[in-house]
Amino acid sequence: MKHPRTARHATGRLRVKVPRRVFDGDRQAAAASLDRREPHWVIWYGVASRRFYAAPIWECPGVLIVKARNTMDLVDQMRAAEDASRVAAR
Repeated sequence: MKHPRTARHATGRLRVKVPRRVFDGDRQAAAASLDRREPHWVIWYGVASRRFYAAPIWECPGVLIVKARNTMDLVDQMRAAEDASRVAAR
């Protein structure tokens, strides 16, 4: 016997509304806020990895993606990557 709250997709059958869940909403908001403040980077939060990521939008040799567990460490790594990029450009 099926559970009475099982969603069925056939026409005329019972449908159960499942509330949408937002995981780590505060961290996603922090990543979005940092993304707006950093015009030379694309910044996002990975819910599955629980890490912040940043990729530069300027041309650089190879693939550069920095990651960190919090925004402060991410910003530090971003600044280090910018400094390394300036040195490599000379």
